[in-house]
Order: sequence, then structure tokens, then C-alpha cells
Amino acid sequence: MRRHMRRSTRRKLRENRSGPGIVASIAGFFWRYRSELLPLYTGLFLTVSATVAHRAWGTGGVVLVALFCLVTAGLFARRLARQIERAYALTVIFLGSGWWLAAGILGPGHWPLPALLVTVGTVAAVPWWAHRRRRERVRVERTIRAWPVLAEDAGLSGSRVMSAVVDAWGYTARVALRRGMSARSAIARADEIASMLGVRPNSVRVTADPDREDHVIVRVTETDPLARPNPWPGHSNEPVTITKPIAIGTAEDGTTTTVLLLRRNVLIGGVVGSGKSGIVNAILAALIPADDVIVWGVDLKGGMELGPWRKSLGRLATGMDDAVTLFTDALAELNRRASEQADRGERTWNPTRQRKALVILCDEFAELPPEALDLADSLARLGRAVAVTLIAATQRPTQESMGNGAIRSQMDIRIALRVRERADTDLILGAGAYKSGWRTDVFSLPGVFLVLDSDHTTPIPNRAYLVEDDTVTAITDRFPAPVALPDRKDEPHADHSADPDDALWTALTSDDGASVPDLVTATGRSRRWVYYALQQLQETGKVHQGAPGRWHATPDQP
Repeated sequence: MRRHMRRSTRRKLRENRSGPGIVASIAGFFWRYRSELLPLYTGLFLTVSATVAHRAWGTGGVVLVALFCLVTAGLFARRLARQIERAYALTVIFLGSGWWLAAGILGPGHWPLPALLVTVGTVAAVPWWAHRRRRERVRVERTIRAWPVLAEDAGLSGSRVMSAVVDAWGYTARVALRRGMSARSAIARADEIASMLGVRPNSVRVTADPDREDHVIVRVTETDPLARPNPWPGHSNEPVTITKPIAIGTAEDGTTTTVLLLRRNVLIGGVVGSGKSGIVNAILAALIPADDVIVWGVDLKGGMELGPWRKSLGRLATGMDDAVTLFTDALAELNRRASEQADRGERTWNPTRQRKALVILCDEFAELPPEALDLADSLARLGRAVAVTLIAATQRPTQESMGNGAIRSQMDIRIALRVRERADTDLILGAGAYKSGWRTDVFSLPGVFLVLDSDHTTPIPNRAYLVEDDTVTAITDRFPAPVALPDRKDEPHADHSADPDDALWTALTSDDGASVPDLVTATGRSRRWVYYALQQLQETGKVHQGAPGRWHATPDQP
């Protein structure tokens, strides 16, 4: 029985191979491999057209046609993006036009034209066969043709590829789903699609089409463009200002990732080692040179993260008490600005060199004491109109760690780095973000992040710029913060006839040292003036903080 079935099968195959089936198979072969066989098709076209021209036209007609084709093809080749591709195209056009001109006048069979066509054509075809992007386009086209069959294995039966675009890192396809299937269902099958296509893990990203619910965008990244971090590019020739978006990294498609910080609070979240410090450094490197903003920092790691930026920060708090004091002063500054705006009859504070925006950057925001969290909540809710911005970096922004107020809901810009659990993505980016394709649990490299705001509504991976220590030193040396601000007229203080610098030093040289409130009383200056003076003295090594909240003059200092 089995032998009979095998014979029957072979007989049917022989029948199918005869007649039109063989012709269709041969035609299908030449069509399927049309990209690889393009040099052969080009040689045949040149030979046939040269034969027709040699028999039908005179020498003058052949020359005119050759010149016309040469100029037209040359103009087309100049449209190619890469210089090496333009050079290759122009070379092939020149050689092909020269051979066709000679063949049109002498005849394609005139020696050594046939040998030249075979030899030069083969050599010229090698770069075409080896071209990576050509091979990638061919593979994508074959994947598109096979998609209806492959999609059944991924649970996407009935879907079809409408269009595809190939780039240097992979390709992007627009897929139409079958009726009744939602985009969210396809997004949840990203891993199955990767298995179906046979690509590396976590290299497929599926996002919803903003125009239609039954369409999705499938992005396949075959070569990771974010594998190596890009160094910070430096500032452009244009003046740096907080009123324009700042560059913080590079996107997966090679474009620059920018965010606008003016009147927008920022939440940065990610596990330990995910690269939060890289985001912070990129933001500081972009903001410090701006002359219409002043940056205050809170670093509850004792200054390990923000310490290198100390010279360029208006203020830096490294302890719990200092953080409470800084947020208290920030809220007082906010209220002062609000009163000033009311007196001026203006609703929004427009940053200038004289009226700077205030950015408060807090690392390890969840470690703030409750008093500071309450103050930060007020800053996040009220700071928009008066150009006071809060940037909070934390590992896991739960409601408890962010304070029981509305801080997290006031964060206009969400930056999510690598997380361990899927739920943490929703904590940073908002409920339902993970199911919509915003996946950060698959990130493995530090500094890779997703940004969600009104300008970034698609989950495109980015990587923060790498800001080296030497770069930080160069920026802080070039753009130091002013060591003191003029007294505020709305802050009354005692009338002291003595020089405030002498009074400050006298208080610091006492055996018990002095606290900031003591120094305010002794000098008659504002708390801000005292902090700036202490910062200047500390940088020169003249004072130190012996106990929490107590400042002392360093021995053996003049």
C-alpha cells in the first residue's frame, strides 16, 4: 500500500511539472530572485537595446540617446543618500553607457565587447550582491509575502502587511489586523512575532496605529543602535535657554531626543543601575549653561551624584535637614514670585537673564522626609505659572514613596528606565502603559529609557548621552553659579552696622560653631545669602559641617 502511494505521488508530481507548471515555476524563480539576477537582466537589456540601435539608428542617433540616458541616470544617482552609493551608481552608469555606445555603433558582437560585458559586468555586480541593505530589503519582501502563513503561528491569522520600510537598523511594517482583533491584542503578542520572524529576543516592538484600531506598527530591530552610548555632543552655537527643548540622548532611529522642561515637572524612574544618573547628568549638562535658569540640587547620597556639579548649582542639599530647608526656601521663592506677578498684572513668569526660572532636581526623591514631601507637593502643584520646575528621580515611584499628595499626577514628563516588574512600568508611565507597548522590563543596558509626554506618544527606546567626568569639570569651570544673590527687599532683617562677612566669620569661629538660623541673625542677611556664603567658604576649605546643621571654621585657616 505504501509503495503504491509513493508511486502515485511521484506520478502526480511528474504530471504537475509538465506543461504550464514548468513555465510558471521557471518564471517564479526568475521573479523571486530578481534582485540577485538584476546584473544579468541589465546585461541582457544592454545587449538587446544595443542590437536594435545598431540596426535601426545611425551613429548620430546612438550618440544622442546614449548622452540622454547618461545624463538622466546621473541625475537620478545623485539623489541617493550615501556618498559611496552615489559613487557606485555613477560608475556603473558610466561603464554601461560607454559599452552601449560602442555596441550601438559597432554592434554587440564586435570583439572585445562581449568579453568586456561579461568581465566588467561581473566585477561591477559584486558590490551589488554584497550590499547589506539590498539583501535586507529582499529578505523583508520575502517575509511580507510569507506573512499570511507565518502569522497563524503567532496568533495573528488573517493579518497582512500593508507596507514596510527598511533602514540601517531593521525595518518597520504597517500591519492590518483581521476584523474584530484590537491593537492591544497584537501588542501583547510581540514575543510571539519575534519567534515567528526568527529574530533576537526583545527586538520586536508593536505599537498601535494612531489612525486606526485595526492597524499596528511592527518595528523589528535587527542591529541594536543603542548598544554603545553616544558621548555628550556639547552645545550648539545657538544660545542655551530653558524656553527651548534640551537634548538628553539619542533615539533608536538615530534622531536626537529632546524634552522641554519649562513649566513641566519630570519624573525619572528605574531600578538601581538602570542609568538614572546618566539622565540627570544629561539634563544638567544642557541646563547649566543657560543664563535664564538656576538649578538647585538635592542629593541624599551625601553628594555622591550631584557633588561634581556643586560649583554650578545655586544650592545643594545633601542631608535631610538641608533638604527640608531647601524646599522651604523654594516654596518661599514660589510665593514671592506669585506676589510679584500679581503686582505686575501678569499670569505667567517668562524666564530672562534677570528673572530666571528655577529648577529643583532631587535624586532619590523617595528618601525625602515627610516635611520635604509636603513642600514638594506644593511646588509641583503651584510652580507651573512662576517657572518653578521639579525633577524627581527615584527607583519605584509608589504612592507612599511619592508622598500621599498629588506629586506623581503632576509629573508632565515621565522617563522610564529599566524596571524588574511589569507593574513598575505603569507606576512610572501611568496605568495601562505596559499593555499599550511601553515595555521597559526588557531593557538590559544602562541609560536606555522611554519618555512619555505630549511630544513623545510612541514608545521609542532612547539612550542618554554619556557625560564623562572631564566634561562635567569643564562645564562647571566654565559656568559657575553666582556665589551670592542680592538681598530680597521683602525680607526684613536687623540693622547691623558691622560688616556681614566679619559677623559671619566671627560666628563660625566660636567653639560651638553656628547653625544657619544663628548666622542669619548674626549677619542680618537672608538665609539665601548665608547659604551662598557658606558654599563659597566650603569650596575653599575654610569651613566644614561638624554636626548636622552646625557649621565650624576649619582650624589653621586665615
